[in-house]
Amino acid sequence: MNNNNTLTESVAMPEPAAERTTKAKKATAAAVFGTFVEYYDFSIYGYLAATLALVFFPSDDPTTGLLNTFLVFGSAFLVRPIGAVAFGWLGDKVGRRASLIASITLMGIAATLIGLLPGYAQIGVWAPILLVALRMLQGFSAGGEIGGAASYIREWAPANRRSLYISFLPSIAQFGKGLAAAIAGLAAAWLTDPQMAEWGWRVPFLLALPLGIIGLWMRLGIEDSPEFESKKAEETEPKSAPFAELVRDYMRPLTKVMMISMVQNIGTYIGTVFIAAYFSSILGYSKGQASTIVLVAVSFAALMIPLAGQLGSIIGSKAVLRLAYLGYAVLSIPSFMLMQQGHVSLAMAGLALGMVPYALCLAGTYSVMPEFFPTHVRHTGVAFGHSVGAVIGGGIGPFMATWLIGASGNQMAPAFILCGAGVIGLLVLWTVRKHADADDNKHQFS
Repeated sequence: MNNNNTLTESVAMPEPAAERTTKAKKATAAAVFGTFVEYYDFSIYGYLAATLALVFFPSDDPTTGLLNTFLVFGSAFLVRPIGAVAFGWLGDKVGRRASLIASITLMGIAATLIGLLPGYAQIGVWAPILLVALRMLQGFSAGGEIGGAASYIREWAPANRRSLYISFLPSIAQFGKGLAAAIAGLAAAWLTDPQMAEWGWRVPFLLALPLGIIGLWMRLGIEDSPEFESKKAEETEPKSAPFAELVRDYMRPLTKVMMISMVQNIGTYIGTVFIAAYFSSILGYSKGQASTIVLVAVSFAALMIPLAGQLGSIIGSKAVLRLAYLGYAVLSIPSFMLMQQGHVSLAMAGLALGMVPYALCLAGTYSVMPEFFPTHVRHTGVAFGHSVGAVIGGGIGPFMATWLIGASGNQMAPAFILCGAGVIGLLVLWTVRKHADADDNKHQFS
């Protein structure tokens, strides 16, 4: 990006400040609510894993059925990088708005179809095959969501409040997970196990349809950021595809974003998705108790994330990430020790303790990632880097935690994984430097 381009991006804001602020808030609300819906759609599978194992992978060995279910969960991550490239091209070439509309539509359709899918007892092996296909469709959609939403909010938010504005993205997303946990918990509490296996598991998936319609309506009413429109207007000749330019010119920052995302996704999918099955299938809590514990802890994290975002506006997002990684390295073992005491209140306190580094990590991660890339490849860079990290951290994390517990018999295995992730994160941050001459629109980290 040359200096003239940077100057143009900085001054191309024709609307008055008050009008821009109003549009920024509307844009942030639409991006955040859409991500709330997508996280509900994507997470409900994990909270119903124990029931889905019975419906789609009947087996005499419960652990085998649960492993198969988490393999399908992980399959969604395999196609996330492909979705990131596709939605990144759409977001960087056509517009962030178009990408956000397409991603929420696709996710809602996939979740609804899962809710209508016959089980193994009805159509045999076709049931898990179709489940994998629809789960991968969800993964494809998720690959473009967070990169588009984070880039979009970053470009609308005031420069001195970006960390706070972006922090609402993972914060409200936690309420999407919390709603998923609450619906799963209510279904488990009100219905018998046979009723859950027969039809109860479908209800949470089918709720994706009305939620998706609301999110789509909100996103249809927004417009692209002035920063993106200005950059698009400057292009006098076609550039190379965003992904090709990203790999050619930004491989170093892209690799760091992948690693930062990997650590974040290990914490996310072990600490908020795998943990529900861990409580019920490993520690012996009821499904209703497990969902309640997760709901309270995730709600606690959701309230903490904007505070962490505000902290990032004061000390910087990189410093917030450093605190998060230290927290994972130090707090994970005592957190899991509390969960294993056999009391709901102690389990809740243990998971809440684990939510402290988790909240710091989410606020720091989503604020830092867009700063590694300039405007014209930002959507692709954030989406692809985050998706590859999600494949490694989110796709493998729950499966590895389940496998390690089964192979070693050590129920502390998830804590050890989180400790290791924290150490990796600290090593990555040690290599990240900030540009001394960074302005409001130029990428700041490398």
